Amino acid sequence: MARLIGVGVMLVTLIGGGILGWQALYAAGLRGTHGEFTVSQCSAHTVSYRSHGKHRTREEVKCYGTFTADGGKGNDPNAYLEPSSTHPTGSKIAVTQTDSASTLESRRFSYVEAGAWNAGLMCAFAFGMLIGTALGAFMTVTGYTGTRSRVSYGTAWRSTAGGATRPILFGLAGVGVLGVVVSLLLGLVL
Repeated sequence: MARLIGVGVMLVTLIGGGILGWQALYAAGLRGTHGEFTVSQCSAHTVSYRSHGKHRTREEVKCYGTFTADGGKGNDPNAYLEPSSTHPTGSKIAVTQTDSASTLESRRFSYVEAGAWNAGLMCAFAFGMLIGTALGAFMTVTGYTGTRSRVSYGTAWRSTAGGATRPILFGLAGVGVLGVVVSLLLGLVL
């Protein structure tokens, strides 16, 4: 069972990292149609949810407006964006329109806020997923799942000595940590 949990952790982190990496390409302006989102209305409301046994809240922001592609290549008068904070009416936000509509019925495209910080943050989270992948690989190889595991951490760690497992795990985690740091630094500097 522990090995199956490890495979699940690896799948979730690899898929999540891939999605975040793909979105980072849009935020960096390397994919999609770059343009400007002009805000006609923004609203914010508080969403309540439970997490780890505690009641928590977060603010959801939704903005409606018009998307105009750079160079006048097209526009979307019914554009919708979920930015990180509210913007006053008439504000212009640099965004990237994704390559495809979110649903075939509505023909509404999705938009990602463009910018170095947003792209760097998404890349950092994508690289951070590699650390989770290394943890999932360790769980898969050794059968160790944590405090309630039948296998102790010491026994699990010793079982990886002398083989290729430790260098692979350290390599994955190292690339993840280095990628997080570099992504955040580039997001700040650029």
